[in-house]
Amino acid sequence: CIVGEPTSMHPAIGHKGKAAFRATCHGEAGHSALAPRFVNALHLAADVLSALRALQDEYASSGSQDAAYDIAYSTVHAGTMQGGTALNIVPDHAEIAFELRHLPTDQREAFETRLARQIGNTAGIEITCTNTYPGLEVSPDAPEVARVEALCGSKAAIKVAFGTEAGFFTELGIPTVVCGPGDMAGQGHKADEYLEEAQLAACDGMMDRLLAELS
Repeated sequence: CIVGEPTSMHPAIGHKGKAAFRATCHGEAGHSALAPRFVNALHLAADVLSALRALQDEYASSGSQDAAYDIAYSTVHAGTMQGGTALNIVPDHAEIAFELRHLPTDQREAFETRLARQIGNTAGIEITCTNTYPGLEVSPDAPEVARVEALCGSKAAIKVAFGTEAGFFTELGIPTVVCGPGDMAGQGHKADEYLEEAQLAACDGMMDRLLAELS
């Protein structure tokens, strides 16, 4: 299987796994003039953010590192936080969406255990895993890598920062490499996404060689 995500037409043999989470914080509504009498859900959310930042610091200084990645360690990221209705009302509900992008040596279950330890027994905080996908780790010497190298014309195997469905295919026993036109870091996930014509031509060349091989 060739997963056609943007790798600048180099064979990509690795990416991190991902787990997405939602933290739901339950407080108690009340007038802000009496705020200390109530549980502020945004304060609970702030505790979650502090725990996530502490875990990120631990990953950054841990022994689990892979220099082939743009960021050599597992990363923790909070993407959205919502809560509160008015300045003079103590918020009774807040939510944070956050994620873990992990190296194969850093498992999701271990992250969840460490997060629970950081938060402690704080009442009113619920953590739910909403989505996961496995990482990809292919040996540079694997035959599928040599085959894609011949098709794309590059022996510069890389690992990419973003995730793909490649891990699902490898779990099914299908040899898989990621290779496609474009650069996610420079051209993707922002306004005016684009592909260079030279990259499209290189991809056409790979597909022509693949079709000729299959026929």
